Amino acid sequence: MMIEPLFFSCYYAFLLGDIERTGIYYDLLKEEFKTCGSTESLKAHQLSDLSRIRESLRTKTVAKNHWLIEPGPSMPAGQPVEMRQTELVRLLHENCLQQLQDILADDVQLYNLEHPCPPYGRVDMVYKGKETIYPVEVKKDCGEHDLVGQIGKYDLYHRLQLHYKHYDFVQSVTICRSYQKFALDELKRMGVVTLVYSGMGKDLKRV
Repeated sequence: MMIEPLFFSCYYAFLLGDIERTGIYYDLLKEEFKTCGSTESLKAHQLSDLSRIRESLRTKTVAKNHWLIEPGPSMPAGQPVEMRQTELVRLLHENCLQQLQDILADDVQLYNLEHPCPPYGRVDMVYKGKETIYPVEVKKDCGEHDLVGQIGKYDLYHRLQLHYKHYDFVQSVTICRSYQKFALDELKRMGVVTLVYSGMGKDLKRV
């Protein structure tokens, strides 16, 4: 049965803003459903994604995020990381894991630090819950417009790995001391969980 592979091909084309390929895979998926599919062929959240794709194709509003065409940062081996940033990331994990679990309402555990997301760079932390992966980007100071592009790319990278079935959902998170209003508004529009830290990485709260 080709339903699930066709779904991922359609969904990935949609994420990348390729309306032509999205339409092609969507039509193939419809034909496959007619011959051997049922509502049990895909999970409920995948059927919901298909409804969103169908509406976007109907209105021809499959949008490609502007940051996708920006070059990703190079990732040379052994690239040095600023110590203060590294220390903050470590303190946030050591001091705030329970707070993060409460905020996300999930039993999250650390999966990796400075996790590679080629070709987009490295995200500061990745946590895994029961069904969800959480890319977390940290800023020592104010989260500004560059943060929107960064977390957007890391979110996209993890969504493009859904076919491996290590998780079903992606929920991106940012942690900053404060946020520029434009950045905060845009992050919320994208569905990112926006957190602020205080007390040198000892306390977290949602904003």
